[in-house]
Amino acid sequence: MKKLIKKTFNTLGLKITRINKELENINFDELLAQKINKNPIIFDVGGNQGQSIERFKKIFTTPIIHSFEPIKSEFDVMYKKFKEDENIFLNNFALGDKTEEKEFNITAKTGNSSFNKITKNTKWLKIRSKQYKTTEEGYIVQKKKVMINTIDNYCNDKKIDRIDLLKIDTQGYEDKVLEGSSNSLKNNKIRAIVTEIMFDNIYDKYFTFSDIEKYLIPHNFRMVGIDLANNNLFSSLVFFADVYYFNKKFYNL
Repeated sequence: MKKLIKKTFNTLGLKITRINKELENINFDELLAQKINKNPIIFDVGGNQGQSIERFKKIFTTPIIHSFEPIKSEFDVMYKKFKEDENIFLNNFALGDKTEEKEFNITAKTGNSSFNKITKNTKWLKIRSKQYKTTEEGYIVQKKKVMINTIDNYCNDKKIDRIDLLKIDTQGYEDKVLEGSSNSLKNNKIRAIVTEIMFDNIYDKYFTFSDIEKYLIPHNFRMVGIDLANNNLFSSLVFFADVYYFNKKFYNL
């Protein structure tokens, strides 16, 4: 019977092979669930409408989540969802490298909003503007000054002595967020980080790994996983990754 099934698949151009258990993958939600304690303190930087909060509440038993979202309309959606949850703390400001007020580019799809400028005349902008029924020039719907705080200041003010998981999705501002957490990194207050790294040219700023890792490697962090959106610069509209870093002080790496 096994030979018949195998022969049938072969005629269809498919091959059946035995899975090597040593090479078997786990997904990243499973990775976080296995490695991070069940009741973690999480910083959700770039909260949008609370998608990551919903994800973390599924992964962990009783997470304490501090979320940061500078766009008022998106913050209001998130607030409506989670205002009754005493373990979720919602903040209507951005995080960066210093306390200041700065101009923020709010886009038609709010998840693309950034402190960085969008690169003109790209295929990505042409397609996204059509999807949202606007022009390329109109894809940025508003420029607004927003408040920025730092992780170090916030932790000091709230008397937070550890962050079990720091998630950063800030459309090219991830390095500034890390720069504003220099004391927390130096003192090993942060145990795991998931950060987006953008390699494409959607914005006037893109990253290499060294742009992020210069803040992490000196403070005992090691990359433990990478979740790619597309695997090269020359196909599709985007090329970025969510990269997972764990602090070796707390993990056997």
